[in-house]
Parts: sequence; C-alpha cells; structure tokens
Amino acid sequence: MSSNTIFLILLAAIIAIMMAFFQYYYKNKDRSRTDIILTFLRFLSVFSLLVLLINPKIKSNVIENVQPVLNVLVDNSTSIAYAKAEEKVTSFVSEIKGNKALNEKFDINFYAFSDILKEQDTFAFIILETNIVKPLQELQALHKEIVAPTILITDGNQTQGSNYAYYKAKYPIYPVVVGDTLQYDDLKITQVNVNSYANLNNNFPVEIFVNYDGSENVKQNFTVSQNGKVVFRKVLNFSSENSSQKVQFNLEANRIGIQNYTCTISPLNNEKNTVNNSKNFSLEVVNEQAKILVLSAVNHPDIGMISRSISSNKQHKVVVENNLNKNIQYKDYQLIILYQPNSKFKKIFEDIETVKANIFVVTGAATQWNFLNSAQPFFTKKYVSKIESYVSIFNEDYDEFINEDIQFADLTPLKGYFGEIKFKVPHKTILFQRISNFETKNPLLATFSLDDRRGAILLGSDIWKWRMQKHVEDNSFKQFDNFFNKLVQYLSSTRKYDRLEIEYAPFYYANQNVLIKAQYFDATYVFDNEGSLVLTATNKATKETTKIPFTLMGNHYEVLFKDLKPGDYSFSVQTEDKSSIKYGSFLILPFDIEQQLSTANTKDLKLLATSSGGDFTHIDKSEKLFNKLTNDNRYKIIQKSKEKIQSLIDWEWLLALTLLSLSLEWFIRKYYGKI
Repeated sequence: MSSNTIFLILLAAIIAIMMAFFQYYYKNKDRSRTDIILTFLRFLSVFSLLVLLINPKIKSNVIENVQPVLNVLVDNSTSIAYAKAEEKVTSFVSEIKGNKALNEKFDINFYAFSDILKEQDTFAFIILETNIVKPLQELQALHKEIVAPTILITDGNQTQGSNYAYYKAKYPIYPVVVGDTLQYDDLKITQVNVNSYANLNNNFPVEIFVNYDGSENVKQNFTVSQNGKVVFRKVLNFSSENSSQKVQFNLEANRIGIQNYTCTISPLNNEKNTVNNSKNFSLEVVNEQAKILVLSAVNHPDIGMISRSISSNKQHKVVVENNLNKNIQYKDYQLIILYQPNSKFKKIFEDIETVKANIFVVTGAATQWNFLNSAQPFFTKKYVSKIESYVSIFNEDYDEFINEDIQFADLTPLKGYFGEIKFKVPHKTILFQRISNFETKNPLLATFSLDDRRGAILLGSDIWKWRMQKHVEDNSFKQFDNFFNKLVQYLSSTRKYDRLEIEYAPFYYANQNVLIKAQYFDATYVFDNEGSLVLTATNKATKETTKIPFTLMGNHYEVLFKDLKPGDYSFSVQTEDKSSIKYGSFLILPFDIEQQLSTANTKDLKLLATSSGGDFTHIDKSEKLFNKLTNDNRYKIIQKSKEKIQSLIDWEWLLALTLLSLSLEWFIRKYYGKI
C-alpha cells in the first residue's frame, strides 16, 4: 500500500473524529454515556464512508509458471481408414494423454484436421479431403507469442493446398507417419489439364500427366473414352529413369453441352492400388463466343492480367488494342474494356455511344477524370488530386449474378484518385472501399445498367496483384479467374435474364457433398429473396428420386446433397408455382480422391521435419519421440511475474456497516429524544 493511501486513511480518521466530536461534544454541557456511543457510531459511519471513497489497494507480484504449448494434429481423413490405421492413431493419442512427463512439461492441445481444423481429441476418419498446410498456418497464427511445437500425425498425403514440405514454420514440427511406408510399383494419373469450355466443331487441347513408381521397364496402354467409346489411344513406355510422361492431344468438340471423359492407364500385373489409374474430366461445349475488346493508352501490368484472365475461359476471345486511332468496328464486340481513359478516348466514347455497346471502365492514377465525367452518361466523380489506396470489402447482398468472396479484404489495395462517385443510372456494388481502417459505402467495383446495356466500373488500378496473390496462396489462378470471368460473362451478355439461373459442377467424387446454387428473379428481373425453389434429383440407373428445398444464402439459393450413391443423376430445379424450371445432370464417381493414395508420403514429411527443426518418427516408435520432446532444452517452463492489484476492502460489507451505524445512531437519538 502506498504512502499516499496511508496518508488519506489517516486524514479520513481525523476528519471522522472531528465531525463526531463537533456533533456530540462541542458546546455540549450535558454529556452522557449515550453521547459516547453516538460519537463512536458517527465516527464509524463517516470513517467507513471516506474509506469507501479512498478504496485502498495493495500491489503484489505473483510468479506464474507458463508451460510451452504442444499441439497434437491428427489427420481425420478417410486415408487413415483406408490404411487400417485407426486403432494405431487412437492408441498413440492415448499414450500422449497418459504420458506424465509430457503433461508436466507441456500444455497439450489436441486437434483434428482434414480440410479444416477443429479442436477435439476423438476422431472418426471420415473426411474426404486433406489440407496439411492450412491447419499448420492456423496454429501458427493462434500461437504467435508462445512456444508451440507440433506433433503431426498423418500419412503425409494431401489432396488440397500447396506443398507443405518446405512450409516455413515458426516452431518445430514432429511428423509421425501413419500407414504403409513400403514402396510398391505403381502407375497413376496425377493431373489432367483441360479448359472449362470449347467451341462447337473445334478441337480442344488436353494435357495429362502419368507417373510411374518402379524399377522395371514397362509398356502400358493409355486411353481416353467417352460413353464407353475410346476417342484417344497411346502406348506409354516407363522406366526408373523415365518415370513421368506428359500426354498431349486434341479432341473434337462435336456436341453442345457438358461432355464427360475418362482417361485410363492400364494397370501393372503386380499393382496394388489401381484406383489411381483412372481420372475423369469434363468440359462444356458452347456454340457461341463473346468477343472482348481491351483499349488502353498506357502500358500497365493490368492489361496483360485482364487478357490472360479472360482468355482462361474459352467462351471469351480477347483483343487488346493500344492504337486508339485505329478504325474499329465496335458493334462486333460484346464488351469493351476501357483502361484508364484519358482525352485520347474522346472519339472512342462517341462511337461506343452510337452502337450502345456494353462497357467496363477501369480507372487509376493515369485516369483523366475531368474528361471521363463528361464523356459518358453513367457516372461522375468529384475527386481531389490525391492518390489513395483502397482495400476491397465484399458485398454479400450483390445479386446480379452468383458470386463468392475470394477473401477480398486480404488482397493488395488498389490505387486511384480520392473522391466520391455518383451514378446517374441504376447500379449495384460488388466491392466497397475501405480506406485505412474506415469502411465506406463508396463503391470500388460496381455494375450498372441503362435500357438493354450493361456496364461496370473498377475505381482502382493494380488488379494484376490480386491475381498473383491468389496464385501464391492457392497455387492456382482458378479462384480469381472464376470471379473475373463471371463479371465479364455478365457484362458481355446481350440476352435478357432467365428468371431462374443455376450453377453446379458436372461431376463429384463419392461421398463428396453435391452443391447446387440457383438465383430466382421476379417479373422485373430483381432478385427474389422470398422465392420457393425445389430440386428433384433422379438416379438414372435405379430411378431413385430425392427432393430437397433450396435454402436462401445471401444473394443466392443453394442445395447441399450428402452421401449420394455413385451414379449418373439428372435433376430439375423449379419454383413452387412451376412457372420456371431448369434441368441439369451430374456424375458421382465411385471413389474418392483419398483412396488413390495407397502409401505414406515419407519424403515430404521428412523434409517438413528438417526444414522446421523437428524430427520425423514412425507411429510405432512413440517413446523415442516422447523422450526427445521431454529432454529438448528449447521447451522450458517460463516464470512470469505479474503485478496484482487487490482492494483491501469489501465495499459491500463496508457499505452495510456504514448504513448500520447510521441507522443505530438515528434510532438511539430518536429513543432518547435528541432529534
């Protein structure tokens, strides 16, 4: 307790004595024993009240022992069940729980992981996909300030995410390998590359990678078939030196619609796992192609990004033009992208208005807003000569087309002039602006419409960084390109809305969730969030039918089927009044991706252990791992000193004492007629 507090308590006692003395002794000639009691009660009530106001506290230092954290990550995917290692994993976890030395040294947390991370210590091994990098990243974010080594119990086979072998971990990782570590001769199709769309009567390219694990020279047949008919065949030669083959060929797109194919490499005589000898792929054959024109007077990486992203969809053909004086037939294009317009675009805007073309305006630091405000009839911007960085915030209520948040808030800020944009035509915002930590309702990306025309504006440059960042995170451009091409598809469409739109994948793996999305619009083509949609799915072979209603999910409806049996399904989506109906079909393949990986991936697990400073262990050698962790001097119990401030009084009791003393004083004075 500080000297200042002691002084205040003494001062409170003096004040209480003086007030009691003044009340009952000063100029009081008829003193009695009753006055002594009343004086004490007055002193007690005043002193208690003053002490309540002072609220004295004492400070003390508390020494606290902080254990290092030990995270135990358990692979909860079906690959553990296929390896018949469930009992071993469960037993290993029980050994950790029962190890006295480990529990005394570490604060142990148990997690199950597959495609997501969950804190739990019981495991079912039923999840169909594995992502090892993601849970490691989540744990590192969770334990930023404390020592937290990780035991990773897995077969090392992952079906999602980037390669974990060289993951830069903050603390050591100790992989514990599960499953068969022996290497068998094996042929497998590892990857199929094919475009999502092809044009009718054109040839489309297919690229397939086949890997061989073995030491003998082998010659095997590779085939691609559609509806049981072989459409491509080739003999492949493998050896220990030539263990990988890239097969490239073209197929003809001769029918409109979704086309499904199966590629197969014939199995070896002694091959243990033949599930991975086949892969399915599909694409949609269309009879139309939208032509997109990109016009720019400046050189910028965004131009190349826009071209490559749009070209990833074979429904779109991109033409990039830097010569703005060239005579262009704008009516031949379904969408014109105007990149950072300036006064050189004057005639271009006039010609565009003549043919009433759809436009997508991208602005940035090189945009001349004085010109742009007067060159088109859709929007104006009051701006200041200051370049601002805008972080994007996804608008979940946007309903012009089905869209998804690709973690826009985590993407690199875009750059553009500071100011507020005002639309002269109906518009809807896809992305809002956030400046520093302040979220605004100003659009960063918005679409607008006027009569039969559609348009969009992006109020920032450097979008090329978004595409590159998503590739770094996902090891693929697919997520960003899907978003960008949905926007381009919407803008380049010249047809009226169908009142009912659906979105789904052509095939799924067995036991994988089947997700089908839909949008329903009212008679004025405004998204109807009170619609009632029902999906009816029928197995074509068994004629078994399943009905399930759609659920509203923000700007769209969706249905999630679980545990559908493998087979060929047709389905219909219709409104309750049957005024609108759409049809589709999908395949459920009779195996899941986890089943294709028959042996443990010891190579990458060893690399992960080495790069993180941990150690690689087999699940049968638990004592070796436990001893290493127990004896490792990097993991020590840390003593932390905390200053603890504690009140010396219990204000409730002291307040009660004050009220009691005041009440007794009043009662005694009343009894003896001193009031």
